[in-house]
Amino acid sequence: MGEARRRKESDPTFGKVPKDAGQRGLVVSPPLEIDGTRLRMKSSALDPQELRFALLFWDKLVWPSSRVIYIDGGPDEEFLTGAGVLSRPDYTFNGDGATGIALGQIKAFNDLNAREPGAWSLAHGENSFQWKDGFLEEDTGTLVELHRAIPIPKHDVPLPEILEFRHRRRAELLLLRHEMDSFVAEIEKAGDKEDALKHRLGELDKACADLLKVGKEWRFPVNLSDFKASFSFNLAKAVRDGAGAWLAATQAGVPMELATVAAVAGVAGAADVTVKGDLGLRAMRRPMSPYKYAYRIQQELT
Repeated sequence: MGEARRRKESDPTFGKVPKDAGQRGLVVSPPLEIDGTRLRMKSSALDPQELRFALLFWDKLVWPSSRVIYIDGGPDEEFLTGAGVLSRPDYTFNGDGATGIALGQIKAFNDLNAREPGAWSLAHGENSFQWKDGFLEEDTGTLVELHRAIPIPKHDVPLPEILEFRHRRRAELLLLRHEMDSFVAEIEKAGDKEDALKHRLGELDKACADLLKVGKEWRFPVNLSDFKASFSFNLAKAVRDGAGAWLAATQAGVPMELATVAAVAGVAGAADVTVKGDLGLRAMRRPMSPYKYAYRIQQELT
């Protein structure tokens, strides 16, 4: 009993995260936008800030390559490949290069998710992968967005420092990831969905606050950021009780305050969460965990 109590006090994941939680992976990309057969690429390398965001929360990164348009990732790719973190499987498609790269991203995600259901997600946004014709459909998803709640290392923090921190503070990182992974599934299966929603939001608040406390102790520069997780499951349509009314309120611009996060970050009244409708996956297996992640930097964490 004494040992269990000590573990509970020292490990924030004790009794909350399953022992077989396993590793999680992210399919990454340089900042590129695909519109039909047109490819707009801001850089031929992974965006430095996007890469540090990815390394902090995911154990494995996959960057699909193509023999039609091969993009060399330079020193960062070489280091992360040597560290066993990044892999570059070949996904070459015939036809125009832009569509081929887009299909490579989606096929890699599908293949990985088929082998490890729920363990893989896509990085998405202006600093990674955007496909306008896409793989998404309207009104079939749920977006959970944490505002000014997540610390992310700045773009110039050395990669070895982030990997060392990720190993040392795995408990706090794993807890936040678990709360996001299980958010929709736990509410959907609960008998009292309104109570389940309030409980899940409270647990997210605590997990973010724990990570922010750690972030203030980091030796390297840190940004305070928004954090977006997209689920291919329409929670609002599945919920018909009081939780549905709360979800409707957030979509009308009444987000729930994350009081603990605001207190820790020193941004009282500015940290909150919204849960609203989003795009969902089209014609793919629909994992209950987030299929897509994005972030937005807000300010430096002091």
